[in-house]
Amino acid sequence: MSLIKTKIISFWQRAKSAGLFLNFLRKTKLNQEEIDKRLVYALSPRKIPTNDQLKHLNKFLSPRESLVVRICFLIILVNVIYLGVVFVKKHLQYLPVAGGEYIEGAVGYPKTINPLYAVNRGVDSDLSRLIYSSLLQYNQNGRLENDLVNSIDISADNKEYLVKIKNNVKWHNGDKLSVDDVLFTFDIIKNSDYRSPLRFSFTGVEAEKIDDYTIKFTLSDPYAPFPELLTFGILPKNIWENINPGTATLSDLNLKPIGSGPYKFKSLIKNKDGDLKEYRLTVNSDYYGQAPYIKNISFDFFVSYQEAIKAFNDNQISGLSYLPFDWRKELLAKDSLKFHELVQPQIIALFFNRDKNKTLADKDVRVALATALDKEKIISEVFGGIYPRVDGPILKENFAYTDTIQKYNYAPDSAAATIKTKPLTAVLTVIDSGSNVIVAEKIKTYWASAGVNITLKVISSEQASEVIKNRDFEIILYGEAVGGDPDVYSFWHSSQIGNKGLNLAGYNNPAVDSLLVEARVTTNSDSRIAAYKKFQELVTADLPAIFLYSPTYTYVQNNNLKGFSSSVIIEPADRFSGVSGWYLKTKKKLTW
Repeated sequence: MSLIKTKIISFWQRAKSAGLFLNFLRKTKLNQEEIDKRLVYALSPRKIPTNDQLKHLNKFLSPRESLVVRICFLIILVNVIYLGVVFVKKHLQYLPVAGGEYIEGAVGYPKTINPLYAVNRGVDSDLSRLIYSSLLQYNQNGRLENDLVNSIDISADNKEYLVKIKNNVKWHNGDKLSVDDVLFTFDIIKNSDYRSPLRFSFTGVEAEKIDDYTIKFTLSDPYAPFPELLTFGILPKNIWENINPGTATLSDLNLKPIGSGPYKFKSLIKNKDGDLKEYRLTVNSDYYGQAPYIKNISFDFFVSYQEAIKAFNDNQISGLSYLPFDWRKELLAKDSLKFHELVQPQIIALFFNRDKNKTLADKDVRVALATALDKEKIISEVFGGIYPRVDGPILKENFAYTDTIQKYNYAPDSAAATIKTKPLTAVLTVIDSGSNVIVAEKIKTYWASAGVNITLKVISSEQASEVIKNRDFEIILYGEAVGGDPDVYSFWHSSQIGNKGLNLAGYNNPAVDSLLVEARVTTNSDSRIAAYKKFQELVTADLPAIFLYSPTYTYVQNNNLKGFSSSVIIEPADRFSGVSGWYLKTKKKLTW
């Protein structure tokens, strides 16, 4: 009753006000239509029509007016929806969140997940990279950056490296990492009883503790690429110091390691033969760097690529550690996969042995052989145009690369004219591995078209070491892993000629020797770049080899994984350099 009474009083007050307002309007002598309008406005509690009022709109509008109103309303509605969609697309972000599991398939089995022994062992290196930290590491662009290191100071004579490390690093068991662990790892690498393949890299290098977070490395001679050697994983001293060197490779710690990297050991599963079938890692919650988003990373191991690809096609794994080029066609649902073609420091070239074939000592003949080849077409036909062309001894991705080198483009007519005046009979040796034989056959076809009497000699991988060691070839199609640093002394200095060196072409140029020595003893970046620029110009002008292409490392992942950003790797395990930024789960957020 009180509500009804309140409404009656409210209406009476409005009516009374309207009556007073009406008298006022009459006194102002307005016309009746204007008085009616103002009277209605005075009675209405709001100026915007209500839903009940809008229902009666058609009674006051003609059919045409009603249609125009409806069309205008529809246009407004469409525009509001369109602007809303545009706004959301522009301002909606998918942010990574923690969680999920990434399962990678790999061919082979790990044996020693230990930085002392994991060198050149694919799966061992992959797991070691995720579990252990190192002083320095390669980033997603193939450049060295600090990992455990805070700073490095180099002495004026380039022989002493004072390294300061972070003081907030913990091992997976909760203990704190210090310089004692770094020094211990360095010492056992140099200890011949441990038989680490890293030992020879540190010949002439000594280390001493300065304080708990500072260590000094002293070199017998200046060596500019030395920082590249500081990428070995660090072992915990208090755990490994009681392990007998003679049985270190048999320790259970090699399969259940304790490191300080972004991921730590969780579990493993072996098959009935005792081989590892599955290996599980979980995120290190105490990691000193950016905390990884993916909670668990697992590895499933297979005996062959055929088996691994089948598992990938059946969605049993999320990624494939490496995909040989010849196996690409076996993958199904390619639209749901990401093929990461990672640049690696490897150069495929044709090396001339002038001691075995005197005609190859004539530079005009070597130039003819180079210009008789259509590199781009070979790369396109054999590798789908994926592998980059190479024209010199240093790759484009390297900081010391220069484009001012001599390039030998396809010129079949001039090549044939030279060969016609300087006949050549030669044997092309190729190792039967991957697509090498297919490439060699195409090279043979091009050279035969130019008038070269060429014979193809295919050897097995087992024969290759002896053929290389004894330089038992006239021309050989071969790949060299040149590393992340531009130091290619081992491949082109005259001291490396012979069965103990890697100078396959027997190249001897005193000016080049001087430049290579100069570039490896100075740490001044500008000086090194200038020396390597001149070196590249001299080598490509002399043409001791025909540089062809650089194979990429094909890493395949499911589209569900986001955040992979690597483009260059020095070794396959470097594909995990940005693993902290990978993610599987996201959340939505509107930004204004």
